Amino acid sequence: MVPRPSTPSTPPARRRTEFPWLVLAAVFAAWWFGSGGLLRSSHWAHYIYLADAFLHGQLHLFRVPNDAGDMAQIGDKLYVVFGPFPALLLMPLVPIFGRGTPDILVLALTALFGVWAFHALIAKLHEGAAGAGGDRVRLACAALTFALGTAMHYGVPMGNVWLHAQVTATVLQVAALLAAANGRAWTTGVLLGLTVLTRSTTTLALPFAAWLLWSKRERDGDEASPPRALLPTALAVLAPVVAAAVLHAVYNKARFGSYGDAGYHYILMGGEFEALVKQYGRFSLHFLPQNLYGWLLRLPTWQNGMFHPDPHGMSLLVTTPYLVLAAWPRKWTKLEVFALASFAAISLPSLLYYNDGWVHFGQRFALDGIALALIAASFGAARAPRWLVIALTAWGVFVGAWGLQWFAGNFLH
Repeated sequence: MVPRPSTPSTPPARRRTEFPWLVLAAVFAAWWFGSGGLLRSSHWAHYIYLADAFLHGQLHLFRVPNDAGDMAQIGDKLYVVFGPFPALLLMPLVPIFGRGTPDILVLALTALFGVWAFHALIAKLHEGAAGAGGDRVRLACAALTFALGTAMHYGVPMGNVWLHAQVTATVLQVAALLAAANGRAWTTGVLLGLTVLTRSTTTLALPFAAWLLWSKRERDGDEASPPRALLPTALAVLAPVVAAAVLHAVYNKARFGSYGDAGYHYILMGGEFEALVKQYGRFSLHFLPQNLYGWLLRLPTWQNGMFHPDPHGMSLLVTTPYLVLAAWPRKWTKLEVFALASFAAISLPSLLYYNDGWVHFGQRFALDGIALALIAASFGAARAPRWLVIALTAWGVFVGAWGLQWFAGNFLH
């Protein structure tokens, strides 16, 4: 009898898949203990009220909240202008818990899935890359940065309608990119369609997702396929996105009488914002320099002998220093270039927007495409010294914890 060749007790692929559970445990603990628990509802719990309205068969709110900030009011009716999908996730719970529905816990569980999906995405994209795909420490650092080194760190435990929409859309986007990297066109399309119904700027990752799908076909030996052979894949991705856009347009028409009106101009703004919008519109090159300054250069303020976060947000280089690894000297692949270009395209609407996100820690609008930037940075991290990758990750996590404590201490009602 020929003896079977021995096999490692823990093959590299298996070891890599074990790490996310340790990461998820650390992330969940950071969110739970950093905010005093997650079994609670947001102060600006617009999605709880919207879920309640849907359960009562209407689009305007059935119950009127004490704080209707950032809601659209038409006559005596209040509407939630943000994408409706997160409210659907809360609908099973609202009949049981009412206004006390723990939307923070639902958001945290959604975000944990996103952290798992991001780790899986990074591992998939690094397959075959020397010193990267099998390095569990570097993969874990990328996932920890995504969860605790970005606005996710304070955004998940704080919740509220703005962060709830952004975090949910970011998770959907990352899951769509993972599906694309695995060659699952329909799943990619459905998930991107859901981003349309949550926060449409995240849907701008569609070209990158399509490129990942095409790259998967090329690796599988289908590069010689005629253009018509790609049509089913293109339809699988685009059909759900188009269907979601049509559904959202119909939703707008039913609420505000216009397919393209999401109700934002019905929201009450302060005098300063009203003057800016009246003069320049909601999107303008006029806002680009100040927003770029905030994203790249704004630092904490120094008051009473200590640093304080700037409520207008701070430089991504302060809050997410892991991103500097995107510039680590190396021969860049097409994937890295396309990822950074996609991040720039997704970020452009926010950089041209009249509102910088006030009040927030870091740059919450950067969440729309932060996963793409971190993908590029992870390839720099694969070549940088491991101690540097760990140090930059730890810095981001520490700063994120500072932001959570500051936000919870000042804005947790």
